[in-house]
Amino acid sequence: MTSLYSLIISGLAFSLSLYSAINTYYEKHIKTQLYLRWIYFKGNQLNVCLLISNMSSRPSTITNIYFKNEIEKVESSWFPVKLVDSQEPNTNKTKATFSDCTPLNIPPRSAKTFVISFQYLNSNQFCPNSKLNLDFEVNGTTVEKELIIKKVLDTSEYSIALKNRLK
Repeated sequence: MTSLYSLIISGLAFSLSLYSAINTYYEKHIKTQLYLRWIYFKGNQLNVCLLISNMSSRPSTITNIYFKNEIEKVESSWFPVKLVDSQEPNTNKTKATFSDCTPLNIPPRSAKTFVISFQYLNSNQFCPNSKLNLDFEVNGTTVEKELIIKKVLDTSEYSIALKNRLK
């Protein structure tokens, strides 16, 4: 009878450890998800707001982002680009908002919003249609994404959207 109990307990222990190993493997290999929130285009600069979700148990890093269309492939800015500035009331202080630049680090089991700038685009060739083609290097792997454009901001909406980043 005691051997039956020990057999049942060892079977349960094996089942739980197998479940834990499968669950850990699955959590480590969840892919980073990319969502397009809005875009803003003025002159030869395209600003893109991305929501990047990493539900994996490992941190995720995006090292390069490329915008591509039929004619050109442009890498995101290597430095923070000044997007908007504002003067505080009753003071001479000016606050500025800057874009994010690569690499983008996303901690495990979290999501972050980034504003990425693509400069020196051929402004005659770019017109925002329903999709935006971006190439990402996520953890050393190149991922091509065709993101649906849901919102193209005008100048007033753009300044309101970035006002939150001034805080």
